[in-house]
Amino acid sequence: MKKYRRAMQIVSVLLLALSAWYVSPVLSAGDPEVAKQAWPMIDQGALLIDVRTHEEFTDGHIAGAINIPWEKTDELMAVIGPDKQRQVVVYCRSGNRSGKAMVDLQNKGYSGIFNATGYHALKETKP
Repeated sequence: MKKYRRAMQIVSVLLLALSAWYVSPVLSAGDPEVAKQAWPMIDQGALLIDVRTHEEFTDGHIAGAINIPWEKTDELMAVIGPDKQRQVVVYCRSGNRSGKAMVDLQNKGYSGIFNATGYHALKETKP
């Protein structure tokens, strides 16, 4: 089981590295189809975290979101709390950084994390 988990972690890191190397122009603002899936979770009270920089957050964010940059895993865990199954929606500009945050949190045992991809995709798909 540990070998399988480690292999999945390596595959996740490789996929994230590939996505950082090539970000499709279509996905540069996020994926609207994925973003649509986030809204029912948000409407039902999921914790909403914007993992962009403070400057990006200040330029615009989804109402109710809190801002914690993606690389601050300890701060993310502190805000989420001890419930590792708590429903949490993360987003950034394109889905890349929020994907990295999601993988980092999953590697720490959190299972309720959803990557809503990009801010603009979320904003444009709000019901």
